[in-house]
Amino acid sequence: MRKILLAVMLLMIASIGQIQAQQKTVKGTVISNADNQPIPGANIQIKGTTIGAITDIDGTFSIDIPGNESVLLVSYIGYLSKEVLVGNQSTFNILLEEDVKQLGEVIVVGYGEQDRKTLTSSISSVSSKDIQNLPMASPDQMMQGRAAGVQVNSSSGTPGGGMFIRVRGSTSINASSDPLYVVDGIPIVSNNQSAVGLGGQITNPLADINPADIESMEILKDASATAIYGARAANGVVLITTKRGAVQKAKIEISSYVGIQSLWRQPDVVDGPTFERLINEARINNGQTPIYANPDAALNTDWMAQIFQDAPIKNFDASITGGTEKVKYLVSLNQFDQDGITKPSNFNRTSGRVNLDFAATDKLNIGTSILISRNFRNRVRNDNNIFGAIGAAYFLPTNEPIFQPDGSYTKFSIFENPKAAVDEVDIGMLTNRILANIYADYEIAPGLIFRSTWSLDYNNVKEDIYDNTLLNTGAATNGNANSIVTINDNWIWENVLSYQKNFGTDHSFNALLGYSAQNSYFERTRASGQQFPSNDFRRIASAAVQTSSSEGSGWGIEGIFGRVNYAYKEKYLATVNIRRDASSRFGAANQAAVFPSVAVGWVLTEENFMANQSFFSTLKPRASWGITGNQTGIGDFQARGLWGGGANYTDFPGTAPNQLANPDLKWETTTQTNVGIDIGILNDRFTFTFDYYDKQTKDLLLAVPLPRSTGFNSLVQNFGEMENKGFEVGINGILINKKDFSWDFGFNISQNRNLVKRISAPFNVFTRDLIRVQEGFPLFSFWLNEQVRVDPETGLSIYRTVNGEAAVNSPDFNSGRDRFIVGNAQPDFFGGLNSNLRFKNFDFNMFWQYTVGNDQLNWVRFFQEHGGTRNTGFVSSQLRRWQQPGDITDVPRMISANYRGDLRPDRFLEDGSYLRLKNLSLGYTLPSTISEKIGFSRIRVYGSGQNLLTITNYTGLDPEVNTGADLGGLAEGIDLYAMPQPRVIMGGLNLTFK
Repeated sequence: MRKILLAVMLLMIASIGQIQAQQKTVKGTVISNADNQPIPGANIQIKGTTIGAITDIDGTFSIDIPGNESVLLVSYIGYLSKEVLVGNQSTFNILLEEDVKQLGEVIVVGYGEQDRKTLTSSISSVSSKDIQNLPMASPDQMMQGRAAGVQVNSSSGTPGGGMFIRVRGSTSINASSDPLYVVDGIPIVSNNQSAVGLGGQITNPLADINPADIESMEILKDASATAIYGARAANGVVLITTKRGAVQKAKIEISSYVGIQSLWRQPDVVDGPTFERLINEARINNGQTPIYANPDAALNTDWMAQIFQDAPIKNFDASITGGTEKVKYLVSLNQFDQDGITKPSNFNRTSGRVNLDFAATDKLNIGTSILISRNFRNRVRNDNNIFGAIGAAYFLPTNEPIFQPDGSYTKFSIFENPKAAVDEVDIGMLTNRILANIYADYEIAPGLIFRSTWSLDYNNVKEDIYDNTLLNTGAATNGNANSIVTINDNWIWENVLSYQKNFGTDHSFNALLGYSAQNSYFERTRASGQQFPSNDFRRIASAAVQTSSSEGSGWGIEGIFGRVNYAYKEKYLATVNIRRDASSRFGAANQAAVFPSVAVGWVLTEENFMANQSFFSTLKPRASWGITGNQTGIGDFQARGLWGGGANYTDFPGTAPNQLANPDLKWETTTQTNVGIDIGILNDRFTFTFDYYDKQTKDLLLAVPLPRSTGFNSLVQNFGEMENKGFEVGINGILINKKDFSWDFGFNISQNRNLVKRISAPFNVFTRDLIRVQEGFPLFSFWLNEQVRVDPETGLSIYRTVNGEAAVNSPDFNSGRDRFIVGNAQPDFFGGLNSNLRFKNFDFNMFWQYTVGNDQLNWVRFFQEHGGTRNTGFVSSQLRRWQQPGDITDVPRMISANYRGDLRPDRFLEDGSYLRLKNLSLGYTLPSTISEKIGFSRIRVYGSGQNLLTITNYTGLDPEVNTGADLGGLAEGIDLYAMPQPRVIMGGLNLTFK
């Protein structure tokens, strides 16, 4: 018996030793294939057991396994799960691939978030991942070409300048067609902040925001998405969400880039000798004596070299992100400096952001988002018309000297000397901005949350300008100074009660009810001075003549709103929104209006009859209808009768009416219908989105002419209708998704057709009435004389007339009567294409943007292809002129009849289509073994370029720019000496360490 017990004990000891020999501890790191960064919180489990572990803040784990045959199950939300056989290894680097079907699953909507799978609205999204390797100067550049249905064009290359942004077309004539921008829940001030009358480009309302701080941008396009914002949403809504803290130890990120900017196309002016020969030819053709005896010996001044320059650009970002379950934080700093390619323009931004979230109790959370920004712009007077530095460099003959023999600037009658215009100018614009909110949300019961938010958008803009006596503008008044301070104080208080509940496994329900109150106050103070002792005294206090003025105004809007989302088995979807807004801007009879919307969707891939197929992972048709409003474009007291002083009579002060009251004034309203479909194939590896929309706008706010007997020229009334119809297509796909090689792409194409359906009477806009607003035609229609041909025998222009055709010098042709709508600035199609490729530690990103079918009016040619009728510079297109019988050309003979000042020839209307390589970037991320040795978790170096290549038939400096941006969006597609966008070459460095 003892022998048996001893044998059993020896067998047990041997078994234990064998088990101990098989058990071991394995360690490893879980990494994302998207950015090669560790994944904290990933789940590690031994297959077939309940033994598991969680990766720490550095993505590392340690777990005891029973044997080498064990299999590790590794999973994390948003990634495909992975099985790893242990074998003889003890250390692992486990790469998880993103689950493309879950990418972007939750997106930001008005006053909340929503699963994309159950979304019934039309929303385009741009995330920080889409542009993380592409340097951006301002947030609006993130949208350009990346969001279907959103047209984004740069108005000019002016540093800090504005963009032309339209979401599904223009919906108004007098009111703004710009979208509503909402930053972290704050509807921000987006009107032009500049007050100095410089004839210049508009300012950028998003220029104060650091693009590196942005987590995502959602563009709400259809009424189902926008109606929750009611009276301000007719032009679409852009939701900008900034980055916030996370549960992790502090992560510090530092990035910087420097670059050089230059003209991508040189101005095509003729040289001095050619100028003199052309002037002589024109004089001979007109029966005059040539004035230049020896053109070959003419002076050749390069006026363009006096104003254009290669300009530096640089940026520095630093941020720290982290947090615990109790407190999460993000703190960031940014310094951005950009000199313009036109002297002496520049833009400098210094900004800081603090985002905090604090879990005060299990039910109460409070937090804040604070942006403090300070930017300064040096501006150029008249940077988009003939009287600016660019205009003067084109206008002034190249045979004129820059300086006189005594060293003074050569003076010209109505144009500044270009060198003086850039060297002697002093125009500064300083903007201090606070964009902040504070929130508190409380969980009243499971699923029932009350949130209250108070937000502030405060702008203080100070503009100082001094025209010294070396400039024409200052010489007449012995110095001229202006100092203007503009304050915009905009606050909003919102309270939202939201409820979410699932009833069983089939019914999902969420709803919200909210109240919003907003107040906006504007104040402007202006001081001016003239007659200064010398140019060394520039303060207005030194002026002999001083004047001052001030003005102020304000408006308020109050609304209640609600939304209900319902899903049955996640395949039958419905959304209902409603908002009632009341505005102080409208008449007593129409101060309030209701804006409803409804949307439905059907997820076909959740149906049983789709269960046995694997090709379609998503198939969701959807439709929506709703009404939104627009209250911009009118004065704060437009509905009221206004009186003003200064109506003196027999030395007694008096008042007089300035404006008739209109108590019936109300909102512009846009009714929009949208049908679309979302398609995903191969587990959403490839996705396709299609939308068709119909937007009908009525009650346009227009100045309607009145009988003279009223004593007033017009009265702003609701009179007019407009429509926009179009489609949008978006395609995204992952072509390759391997450990060392990935390649994804995105493509979108959009079309919008605009039509003015009803207005009181046709009217013209822009200088020389180049654009006409008329029933039956789209906005931005060009109203010109249609040149049919140049007569090969005589060299005279032949124009279309109301009765047929006639030569320019024929009595049958009348330049005023014989004008026609001959083109339109709106493109037939527009969109973008992006490609992101990663091979091992290299990343390569490319982004193209395009427009097709838009007309661009090269009005620079009108002034510089003048046929010798004025003694100003020529552009090279003048060299195509008719010179002898038999010549076939579109540029007529150089005689005065062909180049009369009353003509508006359509030969200057060019094809503005273009394909532009907006961004190209090549980067390299150092292996972690190297970066960790020097204290960093990630080091990336890169080179990048912007506007490297432009394919276009347009002959001007830039097919994308628009001179009429400061006309409220009524003039688009006109190039009149606007600063072109520069080509930019940059190099940068990204550092991350924990």
